[in-house]
Amino acid sequence: MLKTIEREEYSSITNDRFTNSMVAAASSTCFLHFLLTIFYLIIRVPEMWLYSSITFFLFLLWRKLFKNKWIKTPFVLASINVGLGIIMANYFIGWESNFNIYFIILPSALLIYTGWKNWERTLYLIIIGTIYVVLFLTFSNFNGVYSIDSEILKYLSMGNTLSAGGMLIIILFFFNTSITKMQKSLEDQNKHLQHKTIELNRSLIKEKELGQLKTSFVSTASHQFRTPLAAIQSNSELLEMLSNNIDIETSKRYKKITNRITLEIGKMTELMDDVLILGKLTSGNVSAKPQELNLVDFCKKLAEEFNQLQMDGRYVNIVTEGVPYNVYLDTKLLTHSLSNLISNAFKYSTGKSNPKLAISFKTKEFNLAIEDYGIGIPKMEMSNLFHPFFRANNVTEIKGTGLGLSIAKEYFELNNGIITASSTEGIGSKFEINFKKQEL
Repeated sequence: MLKTIEREEYSSITNDRFTNSMVAAASSTCFLHFLLTIFYLIIRVPEMWLYSSITFFLFLLWRKLFKNKWIKTPFVLASINVGLGIIMANYFIGWESNFNIYFIILPSALLIYTGWKNWERTLYLIIIGTIYVVLFLTFSNFNGVYSIDSEILKYLSMGNTLSAGGMLIIILFFFNTSITKMQKSLEDQNKHLQHKTIELNRSLIKEKELGQLKTSFVSTASHQFRTPLAAIQSNSELLEMLSNNIDIETSKRYKKITNRITLEIGKMTELMDDVLILGKLTSGNVSAKPQELNLVDFCKKLAEEFNQLQMDGRYVNIVTEGVPYNVYLDTKLLTHSLSNLISNAFKYSTGKSNPKLAISFKTKEFNLAIEDYGIGIPKMEMSNLFHPFFRANNVTEIKGTGLGLSIAKEYFELNNGIITASSTEGIGSKFEINFKKQEL
C-alpha cells in the first residue's frame, strides 16, 4: 500500500514538471505563431497566414488546458496541429523552409512525460516517424506552390532551426527547474523528517521510561499493600476469635464487622491482582505458550467448576457445532479469560436462564461464544466495554473492578483470538471469540 502511494506521489510530481514545461512551450509557440502570422502576411502566403492566426489562439487554449492538468488531450491536438502546419509549409513554401525541424519537439516532449502507456508512446512514435518519411518522399523535390526568394528561404530555414531548438531548450529548462524545486522541497522535507524523527525517538525513550516506572510502581505498590492487608486480615481473625469469649449479642456485632473487613480485603486483593496483571500486559511481560488442546473437554471441565459454585442450581449449557478437532492455545491465558466471561455470565444474570457456551468448529477457524440472558449493557456504553476500570451504569451495585474484560481481551489477543461483544439492555449479552485454525 505504501509503495503504491509513493508511486502515485512520484507520478503526480512528474506530471507537474511536465505540465510546467508544456505551459512554457505553449506560450513560446503562441509567440512564434504571432511572428509567423506577420511573416506570412509580408511574403503573401494567405493559407499559412490563416493557419498561423488560428494556431495562435489554439495554443492559448491548449496552454489553459495544460495549466488545468489536462495533459494528453491538448498534447495530441497540438501534435496534430504541428503535423498539419509542417505539411502545409512543405506544400505552399517548399522543403527548403525546414519546417520539418519541429518534428524534434514532439518525441522529445513525449518522452519527458511518464504518464503515457507503453503502447500509446510506441504508437505515437510510429505515427510521427511515418509522417516524416512520407513528407520526405513527397516533398523533398517539391518546390512549393508559392515562389519564395531563396534568400528568404535560407533565413526562414535558419529561423525555424533556432525556433525549434529554442522551444526544446525552454521545455527542458522548465522541466529541469521543476526538478530543482522538487529536490529542494525533498531536502527540506527530509530535514523536517529528521527533526521529527529525533523528537519521536526522544518521546519514545520518555514513554519507555514512564512505562517502566509505571510497571515498577504497580508491582511495588501491589506487593507493599499486601503486608498491611495481611495484618488487617490476621487481626480481624483474631478479633473474631476473641469475640467468642463475650456475650452473644456483642459477638454478633464483632462478627458482622469482621465479615465486612474480610469482604473489603477480598475486594482490595482482587483489584491489586488485576492491576498487577494489567501492568504486566501493558509492559509486554506476558507471552503466550501454545500447546495442543482438546477444546471441548477443556470447556466442559471449566464449566463444571463454575457449576459447582452456583447456589441457585444454574449451570452452563454447552453446545458444540461442527466436527471437533484439537486446537493450539495457551491454556493458562485461555482459562483466565474464559473464566472471566463465564463468571460475568452468571454474575449479571441472577435469577435468569442458564448461560450458554457455544463451541463452533469450521474448516479454517473455530469460535467460542458465551451468552447470558441477564441485565445486558446499555447501548451508549458499548464502545467503552473493554476499557480498563470501565463499569456500566447498571452494574454499580454488583461487585467488580472493571478490569476483568480488559484483561480477558488482552489474553484472547495473545492467543491470536479476536473478541467481539453484542448486548441488549434487559435481554442479555453475548461475547464471541474467533480463532484461526492452526496446524498442530
